[in-house]
This record gives sequence, C-alpha cells and structure tokens, in this order.
Amino acid sequence: MSYVVHLWQQPVPTSLAQAEATLRAMRHQLRHEPDPGPGQLLAAIEAALPPGHDPDASWVEQPEADGRETVLSLSPAVAELGTVLPAIEAAARRLGWVVLDLQAGEVRLPSGHVLARHDVASALPESPPVALDASPAARKAWLQQALAPVFKRRGWQTQRGEFWFIKNGAAGQARVFANAERRLLKHGVWLRLDWPARLQPALSSDGGPQLMLSLDYFARRAGLNFSFEAPAPLLNKRAGDPVYALPMADAEQTTRCRDELAAVYDGVVLDWLSDHDSLQALEHQANRVDNAACPFIGLRQRNDGHDLLHYHPDLLLAAAVDAPDFEQRARERVAMYEADSLGRFALPSLRALLAVCGLNL
Repeated sequence: MSYVVHLWQQPVPTSLAQAEATLRAMRHQLRHEPDPGPGQLLAAIEAALPPGHDPDASWVEQPEADGRETVLSLSPAVAELGTVLPAIEAAARRLGWVVLDLQAGEVRLPSGHVLARHDVASALPESPPVALDASPAARKAWLQQALAPVFKRRGWQTQRGEFWFIKNGAAGQARVFANAERRLLKHGVWLRLDWPARLQPALSSDGGPQLMLSLDYFARRAGLNFSFEAPAPLLNKRAGDPVYALPMADAEQTTRCRDELAAVYDGVVLDWLSDHDSLQALEHQANRVDNAACPFIGLRQRNDGHDLLHYHPDLLLAAAVDAPDFEQRARERVAMYEADSLGRFALPSLRALLAVCGLNL
C-alpha cells in the first residue's frame, strides 16, 4: 500500500473539495521558468527529519525537485509515516506550501489551519470490496485496512490478530481491540499503563488494571455519529464495558462503521491520547474532572449495587502520582465497600492493593 501527499504554493484552497479540484488542474500545468521552491522545500524536509534517519527507509520513491512542475508529490514509506509526515508538514508551513493528504482527508494550509479534519471518508474506499454474504473475517480485514492510514500517520503500528493498532507512549501502551463475531464487530480502546516499580505487586496477571476509553463520550463531545448496540439489560453492563458491539453484518454497515470510526478517531480520540500521554494527565482525567467529563468507562458509576471498580485504576493512578488526597480517596472507597453487601466480598482485594500502596486499612 502506497501513501502520497501533494504540495503546492498557490492557490490556497478553502475546502477539501477545492483542493482536490486544484490538484487535478495543476497536474496538467508546467512553469515557463524553473522554480527553486521545490528544491528548497525538499531541503527543509530533510533538515526537519531526525538526525541519523535512513533516507532510503523514509521514502518509497526518493523525492526529486522538478522546478517546472507546479505540484510536488511525495511518497513516504508507510512504516515511517510517524516521522516523515511531521517533517513534511513543518517544512511546508514554514515555507508557505499547501499539503493535501488524501489518505487522511486533510488539507494543511501555510497558516496552520487544517481543512475538513473529520471528513476522512472521502479519502478511503467508497465501498468495501466484499459481497453482502462475505465472512465476518473478510469485512474485518477490509475495515482494518481502510482505517490504517488514520493511525499510521500518527505513528501507530498495525498488528495482526485482535489488536489492530498499538502505540507506545510515555504513560504506557494504547491498544485498539477489534474482533468480528457474526454480524457484530466487538471494538474498544484500552490503555495499559506503565506503573511505577513500587506498584507492580498490585497488578493483575495481564498487567492491569487498564483504562477503557468511552468512544461514545468522545463522539458526543465532537457531535459525531457513533452507532453501537447497547448490551442486553440482563448483562448489567454499559456499552464499551469492555467493548462496543458495532453492527457490521453487510457491506452497508461495514462502510458506515468505517466512516464513523474514522471520524471519531481522527482528530478526536487520537489527538486526546497524544495530549494525555502521562500518568499525571490520566490521573487528572480519572479523578479531577466532573463525572460527565470523565472519558473512562466504569470509573464514576455504580450499576444496580455492583461497583465497577474491582481493580481500582483511579486509586492506583492517585498513588502513582503521589496525589495528596490518595489516602482520603482510599478510605472513602473502603467505607463504600463496607456499606455494600456485595462490595464486602471485594474488600480483601481492595485492602491488598492499598497495602501495596503503603496504606493498611
């Protein structure tokens, strides 16, 4: 799979559609006199790349500056998008070039503005190349491939199996889970955190507790559509706990799933994750914001007498950052469990966690 971005200096478009039309027109134009601008831009991109990078690994085709062409088209290697795209965008902004990224559905202007940031569907296949009776696995594979550019341009890695995309950061690893089951795609985003060594004994066998992102919270906040099936009432769960059930029984639903997920992730969830890549930032979101603004599933609610904090990631985060109110929060949690007939069964594990944190209650 190739990745191409197109750059030019004038005219500056006012929409994604206008940028696409401009590209089509300018591809047929040549300059009468060679322009040194493309060569200067390539030199600026090279300077913006990290020291010691391998030029051969950065590009599918080595860029060349043709001073007579009005459009410069570059083909960064997909594996290097997280490094090369930021360099392209930084150099283009500094020198006054427009960047059209059709894979992401974005136009980046010299002013720094980004046009049609959430309108990524037009940059992806118009419909899935699978028959209506294709297997869930085929629809799943197409959907992962269609969404890959949204993640790769931000430095995420594509994986095989149930974890489609992962990214390691300062706070830990963000993981996008997806698994096709007949007519549904089970989907979710989990944060597996890098806890301080002193708290390692409190973790479960799979390195938890993990934080689960509420995708419907992000969609509602951004005014975007996000279709999912609510869990059956008897299951006593919330949507996204631990995964969302996304309808994906045929080509039409698969296309809608692609469009909605692309919009929710691009510029919303992925930007939020980049802005909250520290234990301190995540602790603030877990413990310091209003209930309605908490982006994590299960941290602020009780469900028919069942408390959802069996692994207490909010308390562990407070301990990890040495929050001054950690002990107060821990005592309140113990008191809540003591007052709950079902919660009392979980008191031993809660007290064991708190003991690891240096608090014996």
